Formats: sequence, structure tokens, C-alpha cells
Amino acid sequence: MRGPLIVWMVFLLGTRCAQAQTLAPSQSPGAASKAKATAGQAAPGQAAPGQTGRLPSLPSLTVQVPTSTLAPPTILAPLSTSRPPESPMPGSQAVTVLSVNKLIEMARRESPVTAQGRAGLAESQAGILSAQAWPNPEVELMAGRSQARDAQGQSGPSPQFALSQPLEWPALRAARTELAQRRVVASQAQILVTDRELVAAIRRACADILRLGEEESAAADDLALAEQIRSRIGLSARAGEVPRFDLTRAEAEVAIARKVLETTRIRNVQASFELRRVVGVNFPEPFRIDPEGALPERVGLQDFERLWASVEVRNPELALALAELGRKQQELVFERSQVVPRVTLRASRETDPNMAATRMGATVVIPLWDQRAGQIAQGAAAAERARAAVDLKRLEVV
Repeated sequence: MRGPLIVWMVFLLGTRCAQAQTLAPSQSPGAASKAKATAGQAAPGQAAPGQTGRLPSLPSLTVQVPTSTLAPPTILAPLSTSRPPESPMPGSQAVTVLSVNKLIEMARRESPVTAQGRAGLAESQAGILSAQAWPNPEVELMAGRSQARDAQGQSGPSPQFALSQPLEWPALRAARTELAQRRVVASQAQILVTDRELVAAIRRACADILRLGEEESAAADDLALAEQIRSRIGLSARAGEVPRFDLTRAEAEVAIARKVLETTRIRNVQASFELRRVVGVNFPEPFRIDPEGALPERVGLQDFERLWASVEVRNPELALALAELGRKQQELVFERSQVVPRVTLRASRETDPNMAATRMGATVVIPLWDQRAGQIAQGAAAAERARAAVDLKRLEVV
């Protein structure tokens, strides 16, 4: 830039000198006579104009160039890394501001994950009613006709009526009811784990959106800075001050910065879709995450020690593992409780034209061949696996 500026200043100075020489004959009469008198006088040590052998002295020419007519050289503005404030486009939609607490409330109310957990809890609670129900009686009605085989016998209808009532051992009923209650406890623990995972996923997605938003702003600033540097290097390259290789390298830097910006924008869109998937609600578009309360509070050493002491009581995953262990153990107790005789009371009434018969008795199912050995072994193995899962989860969280 310095070479073209010097050439331009020399050209302007020559132009001003030519204008001054053109304006010299148009001076005032007094100034012209004064100039002639000055020219007629011989300078000390010089010959008169009529003398030969010496050249006449030339009048001195002084050119004054007003500084106001010279435009200052153009100086590029300093590099700026701050982005201009974004002005809303005409006709654009209003941006919906969503806080983390509002997203958590929406997810708990309308998310399919929480709906599935509530349905599972309702199913477990209904299992208590099923476990507490009494077995239904059985009524048997039969119609027939009796035919006499000799002349003394009588023929006619012979209906039959029977009533059966299964009996249930109190220990078996209590074990089944306790198993249903353990299933309710496990469903509640599962709901708590699902809720904690949902809240953590929402907070993680919001933090990713905020982080990627800052990365996108930084990438946009890097792109603007790279474009300004490329513009300056382009001017210098056209003036011949720097080689063309520097301009090629600057263009490569611009391309890299633009690629990083596009990648960050794509990741930001992916984080937005992940937030929609986690929340499970179609909230309006466009939206913006309120940074207030989006990040968790800092935990000090005292808080860490307090959390360490209460982790076995408050950790939802460990509570779920303990609930599953209790359920498996109760299933084993229930299987063992079924290895008892099953008794059914029965009463019947049969009539025919000659006589009427009433019978009462009981039906007993004796567990002689099938003692539920396979079901008991499966229950014991399931309980042992649940105990190992509790130990593993305790090692993970503690």
C-alpha cells in the first residue's frame, strides 16, 4: 500500500505546480511591475541582461499546496471480533423462551416415558386386588332322564345339582399378597429411576444446546475474523506486497472456519431434536433455552461428604435394585408356599323318580409327583442374581 500512495502524492503535487504556473500571468498590475523591477535589477555579482557570457537569473518559484485539498490515505478499520446485534427479520416468528424447570414439568406431565411408568404402577396396584381376591365357587347343573329296567321301576327326569368351593391356605394367601405389594414397591422405584434419568437427560440436552450456541457464536466470530484477514491479504497481494501463497492460505483458513461453523450448527440442531425426543412434547419453533438454572450448582467438599453418607438411602438405582431383590425373594417364598395340598369342598344333590340323593365331601390335590421343584429352583436362582445385582450397584454408586 505504501508504493501506490507515494505515486499518488507525487502526481497530486505536480498537478498543483502546473496550476500555479498557469495562474502566474493573472496577477495584479502592482505585483507585475514589482516583479519587473525585481527582474531588472542585477543580483550582486551577476551581469545585466544585456551582457553576454552570463545567463540571466531565473526568478524563484514557490508553490504552496493547501493541505485541505489532500485527502488522507485510506486506513482499514481495525479488526473487530464482536458480532453486531441481531435485529429481528420482518415477519419472523417470536422466539419462545423455555426454562429447564418448565421442560421438566412438561416431560413429567406428557412424556410417554413417564406415562409408561405410571401405567406400570397402576398395573402393580391392581395386582394387589387380584392377590386379595377369594376363589370363586363352582356350580354344576346336569339334566337327565332315568329309564326303568323292569316293570316295577319308574321312568322320569333325574336332574343333578353340585356346588364346589376351593379353599385357600392362609399362608399361601399372605405370600401372594406380599408378593403383589413388593411388585408395587419395585414399580415405584422404577418410576423414581425413570424420573431421575429424565431430569438428567433434559438438563444434559439443555446444557448441550447452550454450549453449542456459544460454540456457534465463537465459530461465527472466527469466520468473520478469517474473512477480514483474507480481505487484507488480498489487497496486499494485489499490490504486490505479499506473495499469492499467503492469499491461498488465508482462503483455506476461511474455508476451515466456515466448515467448523456449519458443523457446529448441525450439532446444535441435533441437540434440539434430542431435547424434543427426551421431553416428548412438540413445543413451538423457534425456541431458546433460558440459561437461568440450566446448569447445576457447584458442590463443595462438605456437600460431597453429606451426599456420600446418604447415597445408599437416596440413590434411586440402588433403591430399585433392593426392591427387585425383595420381589425375587418373595417370589421364592410364594413358590414354596404352593407346595401344599389344595382342598375343594363339594356338595351335590341328585334326584330321580325313585329316590333323592344328597352328597357332601372334599376334593384334595396332593403334591405327590409335582412338588414345584423347578419353579423353586428358578426362584432361588433369580433371588441370587438379584442379590449380586445389589452388590454390584452398591459398588458402582458407593
